[in-house]
Amino acid sequence: SVGWAVLSPNRIVALGVRAFDKAETAKEGDSLNLVRRTARLMRRRLRRRAWRLKKLARLLKRHELIDDTQVFQPKHPFPRSLWRLRVEALDRKLSAEEWARVIYHVCKHRGFHWTSRDEKQAEADSKGEGGKVKKGLAGTAKLMHENNYRTAAEMVLAEFPAAQRNKQGDYGKALARTLLGDELALLFERQRKFENPHAGRELEIAILG
Repeated sequence: SVGWAVLSPNRIVALGVRAFDKAETAKEGDSLNLVRRTARLMRRRLRRRAWRLKKLARLLKRHELIDDTQVFQPKHPFPRSLWRLRVEALDRKLSAEEWARVIYHVCKHRGFHWTSRDEKQAEADSKGEGGKVKKGLAGTAKLMHENNYRTAAEMVLAEFPAAQRNKQGDYGKALARTLLGDELALLFERQRKFENPHAGRELEIAILG
């Protein structure tokens, strides 16, 4: 509210109060600009993700794993499970396209990463979305440790064979970004052992760095 008054030298000419409605929804109490802000942040996140994957595809082409950066688009589907291929990469040499698909798959779904502020907020809001993510990350980390899985993909296929991705509102299969980084580093190490010519340290540093 805003109070106002009109004064003359000797008296109050007029006065009153102008009351404004709150800039929030009546039911939820959310900011009226929340929907626009959320949509803007989502557009920005998707734009950055698309640019990151485009740079990765160009990098893989420069290192001669693929001939065309469009190979990862939906119009060029891969016939096999990429989760299964990620596990196979631990035990056999992959072809250039298989190796490119594995790298792209790991980098496309690169997991959750907490800043210290985000982590504190998740701890405070244990029943909210952040709290669910934190609980999911703890659960998958526990499965990795208790069953001695070599990589995140090996754990996901063994523990969640029917569906490897989280559904909306469910974070029981959430993976930490550090866990996926460790997997990719191990895959590079294993492919070098199998003498894959496309698993050099230069490419590894360019991706993980």
